[in-house]
Amino acid sequence: MAREAPNMPDDRIYQAILIVLVVSLLIGAVLALAGDMVWHNPALSQGGTWLVFASGAAYLFFRILGAREARKRSRGSEEPLGRERRSRRLRGDDS
Repeated sequence: MAREAPNMPDDRIYQAILIVLVVSLLIGAVLALAGDMVWHNPALSQGGTWLVFASGAAYLFFRILGAREARKRSRGSEEPLGRERRSRRLRGDDS
């Protein structure tokens, strides 16, 4: 049984992940700014700042992952994934 390849950047789940990350990044920015300027709460401001950094890092990770997968699929690579590749190597079927 062949494993399904990772999602392409055009897939809805991938787009939903990116949208959620952008929304959390914006919420973190609002919390960081409003926590400092409006409510004068340093804990809220720091929490928002950490949310911005974490969301931004995850967003960049998924963008890089999607770009790499799109490049790999555009080349037409039909290389088997995971166990199939390893078992082919062990059997000597690797060409």
